[in-house]
Amino acid sequence: ILNAVEQIDVDNLRGWLARRQMGYEGGFCGRTNKLVDGCYSFWQGGAMAVLDEWDRGATEMKGGGSEMIEGEREKKEEEYEEELDEEEEWERSEISFDEIMLQRYILLCAQDVNGGLRDKPSKPRDFYHTCYNLSGLSVAQHSSRLWLADDIANESGDDSCLNRIFGDVTVNIVGRTDPVLNIRVERVEVMLSQHF
Repeated sequence: ILNAVEQIDVDNLRGWLARRQMGYEGGFCGRTNKLVDGCYSFWQGGAMAVLDEWDRGATEMKGGGSEMIEGEREKKEEEYEEELDEEEEWERSEISFDEIMLQRYILLCAQDVNGGLRDKPSKPRDFYHTCYNLSGLSVAQHSSRLWLADDIANESGDDSCLNRIFGDVTVNIVGRTDPVLNIRVERVEVMLSQHF
């Protein structure tokens, strides 16, 4: 569906994805009548982030990755700043799932006390679930608003540029992952600048 998102029923897909987030646990399940699984934090959350970005019309899909249309990033950042001036910061969410509940599930239920992340509390940690839980955490923290990594270290302590973060921002924040390629956005930018 790359370069052809308009050919699918986006509303039905978004509805199906939204129903995969469990109201009590906050994490996502893979299909109806299944338990929450940490890896779906990325598989379902990332799909939501891609659809939400497509709705905003700020990206152009190229070769499997997402890239801002020339000048769009600056324009979107200015629009967000204006919107923040006009309304209370946390009153609106531009992402189609509860990002705080997802972060809560990952940080409180999927973390193993000895390090690593897992499917669910009854399961052992493993590399697969560690990867996709962290990727899902990144999607939950970074998808609803555009911001630069430098913003988390600003001297003033003003975190109004950030999405809502569960817990202590200085401890719980992770780097921004591209929701299509599942690698850091800095790496995607380098790859696109060198090869496309």
